[in-house]
Amino acid sequence: MPTPQPAKQLHALCHEHHIEMRLTEVLIKTEGAPTHTSTYACPEPDCAVSYTPSKGYFLAAKHGQVEHDMTPRVTCRRDGQRMYLAEINPEKRAFRLWRCPLCDSIRTNEEGLVNELPTPLLLRP
Repeated sequence: MPTPQPAKQLHALCHEHHIEMRLTEVLIKTEGAPTHTSTYACPEPDCAVSYTPSKGYFLAAKHGQVEHDMTPRVTCRRDGQRMYLAEINPEKRAFRLWRCPLCDSIRTNEEGLVNELPTPLLLRP
């Protein structure tokens, strides 16, 4: 079966293993009948982490069951799209950079800390 090619290739990282995911086709069971869909999947053996721009991260367990409970849900502030993990920093283990698959906006987990810093007082002579 040929590998599907999206309009734009993403470089999504697995949120568990921090390695680049591969584009593949999987069978997913949701409320209706099972369907084949293109998804980014972790190449690590026995890892169920997957990502699609429309659904975000999910766990694709055996037999196509989908689970969202234990996955990150970072959304773009511009368009509400589910973002993907695009970069980590091994020197700052907690750092995460998320990217929007539609508009390329970025967010980091440090934004809240930066935005909450008090603004400096301007001293007038």
